[in-house]
Amino acid sequence: MAPTEKKSDYLFIYIFVITLILILLYPTQTKEMTSSRGWFTQPYVAPLFGLSILGVFSFIKSVLYIKNTHDLSDFSFDVLMTALSNYRVMIITSVLFFIYVSSISLIGFFFSTLIFVHLLLWLSRLLSPFWSLWAFLTVIGVVLIFRVGVNIWFPDVALYEAFFEGELLWFMNKYF
Repeated sequence: MAPTEKKSDYLFIYIFVITLILILLYPTQTKEMTSSRGWFTQPYVAPLFGLSILGVFSFIKSVLYIKNTHDLSDFSFDVLMTALSNYRVMIITSVLFFIYVSSISLIGFFFSTLIFVHLLLWLSRLLSPFWSLWAFLTVIGVVLIFRVGVNIWFPDVALYEAFFEGELLWFMNKYF
């Protein structure tokens, strides 16, 4: 494999270091839950699995880059910013996903997902009513799959508790 001259290759070294830090921090960010469904349903399993895959492949890419170049003289914050500029859409999407996950407890799964999907459509420049309709129908399908099919429930929504009460509050928390 020939060495590349792109400074964005340093990004994999940064990703590997950040991944290691996140793997070391996961015990402080999650807690174990008692469940009869097995160890794989614990809240830390999926993020730890994803971080492990990210860590392995970023480590391989970092080692290949260092092996081919043997030059880390340009390894700096400026190089990181240059490399990150090549990944603008990925960074924007990641920030939107973080906001999406954070907003679920505030405005509910349905509305958070609908807003998130429409923001992704906007980033993709798919602004026609056709895509908006299909996004809406898909979000309804996902909600029905989670609520009815798989029976996954999220905590009660703060916004709903402020505006609704009684049976309407129960309905909104259950399906929206």
